Amino acid sequence: MLETNQTPSVAIIGAGLSGLSCAVRLAEAGIDTRIFEATNQVGGRVRSDVVQGYTLDHGFQVLLTAYPACRQLLDYSALRLMPFEPGALVRHRGNFSLLGDPWRRPLQAFQTATSPIGSFADKLRIAKLRYQSTRGTLDDVFSRTNQTTQERLVQDGFSAAMINEFFRPFLGGVYLDPKLETSSRVLEFVFRMFASGEIAIPADGMAAIPRQLAERLPRGTVSLSRAVEAIVDDVIHLSDGEQVKPKQIIVATESNAAARLVGDDSTATKWRTTTNLYFAGDQSPDKRKLLMLAGDEYRKDQNHRIGTVVVLSDIAASYAPRGKSLISVSLAEDDEMEPVSSDEELSVVRKQLEHWFGEGVKSWQHLRTYRVPYGLPIVTLDKIESVRRYGKTLLCGDYLETPSIQGAMHSGLTAADIYINSHSKC
Repeated sequence: MLETNQTPSVAIIGAGLSGLSCAVRLAEAGIDTRIFEATNQVGGRVRSDVVQGYTLDHGFQVLLTAYPACRQLLDYSALRLMPFEPGALVRHRGNFSLLGDPWRRPLQAFQTATSPIGSFADKLRIAKLRYQSTRGTLDDVFSRTNQTTQERLVQDGFSAAMINEFFRPFLGGVYLDPKLETSSRVLEFVFRMFASGEIAIPADGMAAIPRQLAERLPRGTVSLSRAVEAIVDDVIHLSDGEQVKPKQIIVATESNAAARLVGDDSTATKWRTTTNLYFAGDQSPDKRKLLMLAGDEYRKDQNHRIGTVVVLSDIAASYAPRGKSLISVSLAEDDEMEPVSSDEELSVVRKQLEHWFGEGVKSWQHLRTYRVPYGLPIVTLDKIESVRRYGKTLLCGDYLETPSIQGAMHSGLTAADIYINSHSKC
């Protein structure tokens, strides 16, 4: 057991965004805190690698600057955020068609209104959805009728073409859910965030976000490569034999690990997976700084596996060496897709990219493929808990809120506030 003068008041298990956010709030309140992280780096699911001078995030990830928890905790200027252009390029009958954001780019209004993606009435329905999502507070949004996104879009009158060519590839990338089974509350939440801020990436990769949080903590707060094997009678048992008994334990791991630690299988959730491929090219295939959606090619058959493409080096030049381009390709997949080998998958993706961008794709270098088994937790949002209590142990994470950066960070902040408030009454 740690000696008394070394035992922290609060021990947090997991140095992902939830655990780091919790620790920052506790540190600001002057509470002695220690984070035990099983891996050798902070960030959890938000990580980046540098390969041959290219910055590769673990899966296609972005920061929505309107996230309230991010605005509370992050220094956006220090992150050197690089914004996307609002809107998207959507594949339609062999070409890309612009579906812009006339609220942010008024000059795109005519081009968007005449876009072949959906009908003019569909564009008016998007305006209505945007308006509805920005009304009231976030709590209001999360208390509205809970149905699937598919059901909500049909109820709102969107055409099948608009749902299949725009919403399915777009939200399929955001939710990792091509079937659009995700709660309509998340739909409104996402639209609210897109309407209220920018889509951006840090110049040094998404891993800059957890690094910034960790740098705000007192030296020695984060203990890396310290796996927790069990929690028994409010005592943390580490894999190296060390035992720690703090005043408060906060489990900030993914849901399945949390379920194991607290001994409750009901805490475990199913997860949506994602696969992301990175390619390096000598020049950008499209410099418009827009997300490219598969549109009418989305999940058409086994030869159409791409969901979204973005040239990340056009958004943030620092993602690639000078004079080079970094192309991110996210696949549209779920458990219904026929499994193929990595070589077959790469071959199919290359052929589809050549169809989109031409012969130049043949010279692109495949840098890496990331298969992310824990992409986003599958949650119903029937109940927004933020934090779950097991005896003296608190659980936090985005599986208790919205599956998002906001959900993870806000859950961590809530767990910290619970301890701070109870501690101040002692």
